[in-house]
Parts: sequence; structure tokens; C-alpha cells
Amino acid sequence: MKIAVIGAGIGGLTAAGLLCQTGHDVSVYEKRNSLDQVGAGLGIGSNVLKALKQYKMAYAIEQEGASLRKIEIRSDLDVFLNSLIMNQDEHENITIHRNVLHEILKTYVPSDRIYLNHELKEFKQTADTVRLYFENGVEEKFDLVVAADGIHSKVRTNIYPKAIPKYAGYTCFRGVVNENLDIEQEVALEYWGHKGRFGIVPLKDNELYWFCTMNAKENDLKFKSFEKPHLQAYFNQFPNEVRKVLDAQEELGILQHDMYDLAPLKSFISGRVVLIGDAAHATTPNMGQGAGQSIEDAVTLTNLINDRDIESALKRYDKLRTKHTKKVILKSRKIGKSAQTSSTLKIKIRNNMLKRLSSKSLSKKVKFLQKAKLE
Repeated sequence: MKIAVIGAGIGGLTAAGLLCQTGHDVSVYEKRNSLDQVGAGLGIGSNVLKALKQYKMAYAIEQEGASLRKIEIRSDLDVFLNSLIMNQDEHENITIHRNVLHEILKTYVPSDRIYLNHELKEFKQTADTVRLYFENGVEEKFDLVVAADGIHSKVRTNIYPKAIPKYAGYTCFRGVVNENLDIEQEVALEYWGHKGRFGIVPLKDNELYWFCTMNAKENDLKFKSFEKPHLQAYFNQFPNEVRKVLDAQEELGILQHDMYDLAPLKSFISGRVVLIGDAAHATTPNMGQGAGQSIEDAVTLTNLINDRDIESALKRYDKLRTKHTKKVILKSRKIGKSAQTSSTLKIKIRNNMLKRLSSKSLSKKVKFLQKAKLE
């Protein structure tokens, strides 16, 4: 089958790699003039690695990742609240640098099948083909188009003009430090307080990925002007681990983005066009499933296309992925709302509830991630 993939991010390259690997004629179109990535660390859940096991890329990702056993949630005064046990089956959860993951995925797509400086202008469909028109004048016809063009997807906007990303109410800073700070490996830390959250996540070779989230107005100029000294002052009263990480952070290399998600869509399919990743179901990062769900989309789509006729495959993909990712979006949104509260009373109630809840019970709340059907 002749397939176009719009967007060369994690979801797009995973889909392209898997479809190439299973014998399809795939072309990837990226609007930027480079595949360079701007990012820090991310998590790949055991649900994702399990889904990838039948394909070659799972092993490479595992080799470059660092194992993550649990996430400890603590208050900003370093009071232990609860822990989320990650390894709930035989498959590991890992953390990996976004750039490293992207480099791995690139190796599964022939370089001459990736077209840069190709920004999609519009598309037109017949019953069994899709014609793409790019801003540079190129026109091509395909049997199937996989839209992996991100949260601000032009393809989604064409299909669902009212599906606009919704601001979550908080902004996020991220970075990676390379110093050995004597922080326990395989355990991620999250500190929740009145002023926001601060997370510390081990990566491979003693690197650490950190993030912090603060309630803010959308495009808040105050936080857009923040640099390392501002973050150090802002989190000065947080535990020593937080201060050590910020001290080790270089002046450059700090990323800042407002957080958004999408209201769950009723369908990811329009004729022979299929949405995957953030284009379909952008979610806040509170469950660490953004990249993972994009990869699951790609695996599910590939499995179904190789096992069914195209109409049946797309219909099944739509049913499986809209239902499952809706749960992820809503659960992540709920976690963010609770974690980001600045109300003293609500924080007290939340912390007491977390303390009373067993770690096993907390882990059960995300057990549904392991049950996603992929075909």
C-alpha cells in the first residue's frame, strides 16, 4: 500500500518505521527543514514496550533507556505521600532522552523516504485515494494518509475545525543535567506544593531529567522571562534534591511550554485519512503517556492494516484508540487538576488521601494502560 505520513515526530516515525518494516511504500513529509528535536526526557511505559515486542525497534529502545521502578510522590516539605509502582508485569518501564528515541526511530525509515520542507497545504479525497498538496507546489496521491502532525495539526483542523487545544492552566519548564548528583536510580521523585510541582527522573548514564509546573495565565510574560536564577529562587524552599538539580542545570538548555490537551474526539478517521498521536489525542503529561500513546497508535494501525482490508482496519483502529485514549486524556487532566491546586485546604485533603491510599491501590488506578487492545 502507498502510504503518506505527515509529521516526523515520535508518532510519525514509529508509524513509518513499522509500516516500512511490514512491506508498505511509505513517504514521510515534515514541514521543518531539519529533523533535529528540542526536548528533554520522557517515559516509555511497559504497555508500550510490550506492544512493540513483535517489532525490531523495541530492543533498541530498551537498550538506550534507563529502568524506572517507581515514582515517589512527596510534599514540598519532603513528606512522603505515596508511591506508584511501575513494573506491574514482566515488561520494564524506561526513561529515555527524547533526542535519543528520535534518533532510534529515524533508523527504521529509509532516509530517501523522508521529505523535509514539505508543509501540507490541503488534501482532497476520493473513495479510495487521498491527494496531498504541499506549500512548495508538490502534489502526490496515496492510498492512505497518516496524520501525525502534532497538537496543532492542520489535518485535524480540516476535519474538525472546532477541535482546538485547551490550555490546562499551568506552564512547564524542563531540562537535563549531566552531573552525578547521588540521587537514587530507577526511582523518580515528584514534589507537590503550593507553588507547583517539581519532578526528578533518572536517565541513562547518571543523567537526570527534571520538570516543574506552575499555575499561570496562558502565555504569561512573567514565566516566559524566567531563567535559571528565577527557577532557583522560586523553588528555594523545596527539598535539597530540587536545589541540587537546579544548581547543576546549565544556564542554557531550559525549555518552557504552556500545557494543553484536546477534548476527546469522537473519531480519528475521515475516509482514508487517519489521525495518530497528539493530532488525535493530545494529553497533559501527568501520566507520562504522550509519546507512549503515539507509539501504541502506530503499532495498532500497523497490526490492523496487515491483518485486514483497509476499511475494516480503519474502523477497528478508530474503535480501539478513541475509547482508550479518551481515558488517558481525562485521567491525566484529573491528576493535573489535583496536583496543581494551590488551595491550602484542598492540598491538605489531597495529601491526607494520598497517605491513606495504599501504593497497590494507587497503582491499580493506571492498570487500564496495560489492557489496551492493539488489534
